[in-house]
Amino acid sequence: MGRDLRIAFIGAGGVNFGSPTKPWDHATRLEKLGGVTVVGVADPDMEKAQKALAERLAGPARKMYAGAKAYADERALLGEARPEAVLIGLPPTAHGQSRPPHDMEMLCAAAGIHMFIEKPLSVLGPSETADVAAAMEAAAQRGLVISVGYMFRYSRAVEKMRQILDDCPGGPRAVSLRFDCAYTDIHRTSWWDIRRSGGPILDQATHLCDLARMLCGEVDLPSVMAMQLNAAGPGGGLSHMPLGLDGRSVEQHVPGEFRLPMATSAIWRHEQGTLGSLLHGVLLHGWKNETELEIWGDGLRMVLSDPYHSCQLSVRYPNNQGGEVLSFTDDDPFRSEISAFLEAIRSGNRSLIRSGYADAMRSHEFAWAIRRSAEGARQHQHQPVTAEV
Repeated sequence: MGRDLRIAFIGAGGVNFGSPTKPWDHATRLEKLGGVTVVGVADPDMEKAQKALAERLAGPARKMYAGAKAYADERALLGEARPEAVLIGLPPTAHGQSRPPHDMEMLCAAAGIHMFIEKPLSVLGPSETADVAAAMEAAAQRGLVISVGYMFRYSRAVEKMRQILDDCPGGPRAVSLRFDCAYTDIHRTSWWDIRRSGGPILDQATHLCDLARMLCGEVDLPSVMAMQLNAAGPGGGLSHMPLGLDGRSVEQHVPGEFRLPMATSAIWRHEQGTLGSLLHGVLLHGWKNETELEIWGDGLRMVLSDPYHSCQLSVRYPNNQGGEVLSFTDDDPFRSEISAFLEAIRSGNRSLIRSGYADAMRSHEFAWAIRRSAEGARQHQHQPVTAEV
């Protein structure tokens, strides 16, 4: 394998280091894969960075973190620790922009540092981040490995779906996406404010939007139409709203027009003709979300269910009224995407990356088209949050 890669974490939250409701953190995957040395952890909340590092230093992979240091400033980490690659797991307001202090990708590109970037790419829309996308494309052309965290592209169940579609006459004819979020354990007030989180379509449904593109081809964006059930409107209230750290409702200080929609419904057409639909909700209790992706073809019906946990694929094949249910509970696409990122750096083979920045930007654009259509349907033209928020 050769020498260890020098890796740093930008962001000390759940996506990089885990939480009770996020068992798919990147640090745990890196520890299992090995071959890396962690040189730093940066987070504006220095206490959080120190805590994340201390917990790992007390764990079974302590040697991997032995020389790491906690930083409150990402720029200081880049300059002092000099990582070869970073895992960017920041809130969407804190990266994906071209102006300081939210220009982490631009800084890494200028320094020649490989990047694994968690979605969403930014809280801003594609037109507001076109300069970042151009910089990332130029960096990739110079040989940098840039991967975006659309982990389901590495799922064995999704690979099986692609194989089945390749053999289906005429390909996919209709795709239906469904995601119902369990909301009662989400205590982060920022998640409930679309100015800070981007909203549930950008934060959650973007994974399904990406899979729809991957399996059914590009979307005819002008065909996108959507509606939403607003939190502050009729039928929008929830019975078990969680409390923030101050003991008040997480929505207490969020103006009505910036609260998360409780449900979003969208339809569209793919460029090759496939019809698409999405139903997203923030309606379940507890911590476990419900997720499904269904595709119809000529004689074919496939349903991918619970891809985050007990992943199963139900298939009814052409000329067969029976079918089969395939289980993929032993698969870990989170590990596979990190493994591909590391191997692409070591080998220089960027074809191992299944979601580069330019492709991820098209999924980001698709999710934004749904959000904008839904907001337009309620006759509210919300302007994207500025870099200063």
